[in-house]
Amino acid sequence: MPRFLLPLLLILLLLPGAGTAAENSDGPHILAGTGIAADILRDLTGPGAQIRQLIPGGACPGHYDLRPGDLLFLKQADLLVLESYQPSMANMGDLVRAADNARLRIVVLPKEADAMLPKAQIAYTEILAAKLGELFPALNAPVAEAASRRIAKVREVAAGETARLKAAKNVPALCAAMQAGFASWAGLTVVGTYGRPEDMSPKAFARLLDMGKKNHVRMVLDNLQSGPGTGNGLAESLGAGHADLTSFPGALPGQDDWASAFSGNTQNLLNALKEAGK
Repeated sequence: MPRFLLPLLLILLLLPGAGTAAENSDGPHILAGTGIAADILRDLTGPGAQIRQLIPGGACPGHYDLRPGDLLFLKQADLLVLESYQPSMANMGDLVRAADNARLRIVVLPKEADAMLPKAQIAYTEILAAKLGELFPALNAPVAEAASRRIAKVREVAAGETARLKAAKNVPALCAAMQAGFASWAGLTVVGTYGRPEDMSPKAFARLLDMGKKNHVRMVLDNLQSGPGTGNGLAESLGAGHADLTSFPGALPGQDDWASAFSGNTQNLLNALKEAGK
């Protein structure tokens, strides 16, 4: 958040009715740093809680300006849940300081190579269930039951997608660094990774192209939030399939939760593999 916006946001807090939405509704009020956290929290808390998502699913967390409504909500919130990289962001520090909420509790999820992977989803579900039970004792039993259901669902989805991905085993691929974890989980052989579109200089492109040719790469996978289509040129030059994969739920139509987004990534990968076989 640009620092010149802070005075404006502070003025908003003094307007009549500012912050009353949180004060006048029942249940805990939780601000989730990303769609990963928001999706888990919605599953665990049910309809009684007020869950606000900070970063939209299709946005890059490092390139998104916070909204005045985020500050208004955080001023009355009980809990802020962030992914491991978010506390170090300047805009996040500005937001928490401006909210000046003495009762606010902050939970920072541990670092995971890819928070969309089933292992991370299970770990985050267990962590947040324990923290919610600690902070809101009345929710302890229902949250524990909801956590068990979600973990069972994650395992079910993971098993189903693993079965679908047999054709991808050991297929050589180039992919965005943010999707390397998913590509490896899917069974692909990741021979090289790349960053954002601004990092794709002619020299970097030539290096990746050479790497792709030497390893007979059949697939190029981009990270939607880093910049969709970054690897299009590579895929075309290599005669490989191409797909955009998402790092968060809610980035694409019909993929509002983790299960649908994760399955969507699998389908996009399989579509790219089919394209590569032409």
